[in-house]
Amino acid sequence: MSSENSLKLLWIWIKKLFERCPKKKIAKKQTDLFIVCGHRGSPTKEIENTIPSFDLAIKEGANSIETDLCITKDKIVVLWHDWNPNDTVALLREKELEPDVKYKPLFPDHFSDYRKEISKLTLSEFLQNYHYIEKESSIPENIEISTLKDFFEWAVKKEELQQIFFDLKVPSSNTELSIDLMQEVKKLADQFKPKFKIIIETYSTKILLPLKEKFPGFSYSLDVELPPGIVLLPRKYSGVKKALKYLNDIAIILRPRFTTIANWVTFRRLINFEVKKQRRCNRKYPDKQIKYIVGGTINRESEIDCLIKLGIDGIQTDYPARLYALVKQYNLKS
Repeated sequence: MSSENSLKLLWIWIKKLFERCPKKKIAKKQTDLFIVCGHRGSPTKEIENTIPSFDLAIKEGANSIETDLCITKDKIVVLWHDWNPNDTVALLREKELEPDVKYKPLFPDHFSDYRKEISKLTLSEFLQNYHYIEKESSIPENIEISTLKDFFEWAVKKEELQQIFFDLKVPSSNTELSIDLMQEVKKLADQFKPKFKIIIETYSTKILLPLKEKFPGFSYSLDVELPPGIVLLPRKYSGVKKALKYLNDIAIILRPRFTTIANWVTFRRLINFEVKKQRRCNRKYPDKQIKYIVGGTINRESEIDCLIKLGIDGIQTDYPARLYALVKQYNLKS
């Protein structure tokens, strides 16, 4: 990129810092379902990725649930966020540095033989050594971590559920384990025959492409996250473009972390581009429809309101009640 173009983009970036969200919601079909997705359920009040958390999310208005999947050494899929307790995000969560959520994961101590990737532990070893604990508490919660089978047994009884987002935590270097995990998803989906739509989330094309080939009966999303630093051209990281490229019907764009300068403004710019891109592409390629643009994880009421006005199709949030209230305010179908 030339220095002249860089300066031009920098000037646009500075101007965008002072723009506000639209005052009115853009015109949209009122019959289109808006995805009100409880991110790990309702984790500001209940333990993330647990049945009580999912139950509460539905009571608060969620029509969809997002949950994290890992797989144990004996090939049991569990609802658990941290594939490796020693990676950066897991360590931050362990130190109570994840905002909004009420509980934190409780890992074995750093010298324990059980403090390692979940895929290297049997289900019994995992359940005995991994727990949850309320922040600033010293007493672990008495709740057993759910398996994927537990989840299906619960979910198929909930008529409100429209979509389930399974966020695969398998690293890109473990393609074979992702296939093992998806075999269990397929087996349980075939067994329980749920009415809800199953969406598989991954951030890695090394995971996505083999799964789409071996398990074509599911919807997939290649999650998009903006990089750290100053992002002068957010559209470069378009989730809609990736959805078109890999023939996915859902584009999930994650709100960037604090390491992205002006993270909210940058994210808002990208969503504004995505909605326009989606409409153009759906007109141009009627056989390759991008059905949903979903933002995650969005918790501030002002940001939820802004994204709805921009025309987003769904939001994953730790505050389902907050999102549902705005969806009802704008008379959206949920």
